[in-house]
Amino acid sequence: MDMKTNFNIGDRIHELRVNSGLSQEKLALRANITTTYLGLLERNQKNPTVKVIEQLCCQFNISLGDFFSPSQAPKKPGDAVSMQILAQISDRTEDEKLLILQTIKDMMRLCDLSKKNAQNSIQADADMKKDNMP
Repeated sequence: MDMKTNFNIGDRIHELRVNSGLSQEKLALRANITTTYLGLLERNQKNPTVKVIEQLCCQFNISLGDFFSPSQAPKKPGDAVSMQILAQISDRTEDEKLLILQTIKDMMRLCDLSKKNAQNSIQADADMKKDNMP
């Protein structure tokens, strides 16, 4: 980072939180700070201590160095919705995660079957209209 560049801690916290798919409430709870304080940090109305930044970094799974080097921040695959899903299950046990995974797979199979049935129904309707034409 260029020494002439200003670093905005609040924007960085907000960026990492959003990229992690965490709400202010969930991040504050996990980092052992209040939601109000986190909001003040993100709006640059308060300056965090190094200890607070370390607590936040722990929740983002990054080092202090990565926190202050946005261009080197670890890139996580996935879109915003995927990140929110990951954030929701991150503190679950391995057994719970496996159960959630199986549930998701079952739901996807049902969606695929539903789509296939809908396509078959549309095709059947088209075929009936063809057969009924003079």
